[in-house]
Amino acid sequence: LVRMGLTDVASIQAEYPTSTRHFLLIGFLGMFVGSIVFCYLAMKKKGNNITQTVTFIIASVAAGAYYSMWSGYGVTKKDEAEGPQRFIFWGRYIDWFITTPLLLYDIAVVVDAELGEIIMLCGVDMLMIASGFIGAGVLHPYKWFWWTLGMFFFGLVIYMFVGFYSKCREEKPEVADSYKVLIALTVVSWCVYPIMWVIGSEGLAAVSLDTEVGFITLADLVAKVAFGLYLSFAVLPADDDGEAAEKTSLV
Repeated sequence: LVRMGLTDVASIQAEYPTSTRHFLLIGFLGMFVGSIVFCYLAMKKKGNNITQTVTFIIASVAAGAYYSMWSGYGVTKKDEAEGPQRFIFWGRYIDWFITTPLLLYDIAVVVDAELGEIIMLCGVDMLMIASGFIGAGVLHPYKWFWWTLGMFFFGLVIYMFVGFYSKCREEKPEVADSYKVLIALTVVSWCVYPIMWVIGSEGLAAVSLDTEVGFITLADLVAKVAFGLYLSFAVLPADDDGEAAEKTSLV
């Protein structure tokens, strides 16, 4: 069973392996520095700065989540029928539920996606995160249904990425190559999450907590900070007077 209530956070943090605490702290520091950089870029840019603002919010939320998990909040213990107790970092699901739709919004507005496409993309993503979160709290064998459902929604996200890239090649060929890299960066980093779900604490617990947290932290930094930097400097126009590749309106 999963105990989701308030617990002695000091004792939970003390039970973390040393490397786990270090990885969570690295995650916090990386997201915190990233949020400062994106805040600077958002305030520096003249005119339309919606994507820089969104990336600032993404990094800020992630920094708060990592600090919370490092300090002992945003985590609980799960008792399976076999094996030791497992740490479930539910704080990361709250982070992802907020930040991944914003990441997808950044991807969508580059190709001037329609409102319906943005709602569909973000909605499917939120269903994916919710499925993983529910599965993390469910015991074997029922948790695997939720993982499978989450992978179905992930497949829909990738399917929509293919459509966005095709649209970018037709309407904005000048940024098509960098846009392809941006999508690839997102897909590759996001693939780490379901893999670690299977072999980590939520699934088989086949790897150590250090390994699980280390890989997820690295994937998070790539998916958020590296994503935001690449979007800002390689995909979006460098000049403020040029035609913007983003929209302040969702319509």
